Order: sequence, then structure tokens, then C-alpha cells
Amino acid sequence: MSRPRLLAVGASAVLLMIATAARAQIRPRPEAALPRNSGVSRNQQLPGEGGAGGGRAQLERRFQQMLFQVTRQRVGLTDEQMKRLVPVNERFTTQRRAIQRQERQTRLSLRDAIRDSSQADQAKITEYLDRLLDLQRQRVELLAQEQKDLAEFMTPLQRAKYTALQEQVRQRIEQMRRRRAAGDTSAALPLKP
Repeated sequence: MSRPRLLAVGASAVLLMIATAARAQIRPRPEAALPRNSGVSRNQQLPGEGGAGGGRAQLERRFQQMLFQVTRQRVGLTDEQMKRLVPVNERFTTQRRAIQRQERQTRLSLRDAIRDSSQADQAKITEYLDRLLDLQRQRVELLAQEQKDLAEFMTPLQRAKYTALQEQVRQRIEQMRRRRAAGDTSAALPLKP
């Protein structure tokens, strides 16, 4: 899936969370409110989806703005806390993605190594398994460090809400990826009024 398409899917997930929050009677501050209609229906292409690179930056900005507003609303962060969150989030997102890439590559290598059971290289399989365990340890250490950094400017309740929001966004994006990979064209989650 292309990055602009993935961002569009992610934006749909964020918009769904906004609709869910509205249904749950969460009343955002006026300066954090999103427009009711983003001007893009489910069947329309978002800027940058047609392969043109010019709309990609705009789409990324829109997605980041929506995610920023959802985070502020759902977690209850002040402007100062949001300013401090941005660099922390960028740093840990970059590190998390690097671990995910390494884990994906290691899993593919392990799969290839065990496919030919008649000539399986036991040492290589052990190496891949050990690498996966090491990457999982790195993921846990990264989460612990992220929580430590967030604790410098967030309350425990805010950190819990933020962690839950991050996980919800990751799960929805992964769910949409799986649907798209399976050829389900309705992978963009519909927004409910």
C-alpha cells in the first residue's frame, strides 16, 4: 500500500475515533474542535492518492492535525504538554518503526529458513529466533523509556489514556492493512454520525 493511501486510511481511523468520542459525550474545547465534514466522502480520493506527490505533504499535515486534536481531546493535554509531546512522539515513533522493520525482515528470513525442512539450517533458525527475542526485548525497553519521558510532563492518567489511544490507532491501521491485503475494498472504516 502506498504511503499516501496508508495515511488516508489512518486519517479515516482517526476520524472514526473522533466520531466515537463525540458519541461518548466528550465535549472538546472550542479551539480543538474539528469541522463536521472534512469535505471528502468515503468514495472520493484524498489529495496525493492519485500518485501525484504534491498532495502527499498536505495529506500528511491534515492527518497530523487531526491526530493532534484527537490526542489533545482524548488525553486532556494542555498546549504546553502538546508542545512537549511532539518531539517525544517523533523520536519514539522512529525507533518503534525501525524495530518493526527489523522484526518483519527477521520473520521473513525465519520463514524462508524453515520452508525447506529437508535442508533446514538449524544454526540460522536459532539465530533468527534469538534475534526475534532480542527485538521483543528492545520493544519493551523502548516502551519503558517512552513512559519515563512522558512522565516528565504527563500525569499517570494522561499517560494511560495516551498509550491506549496509540494502541487503538495502531490496531485500526493494522486492521485496515489486513483488509486491503485481503482485497477488501471497504477497508476504509465508515464514519458514523
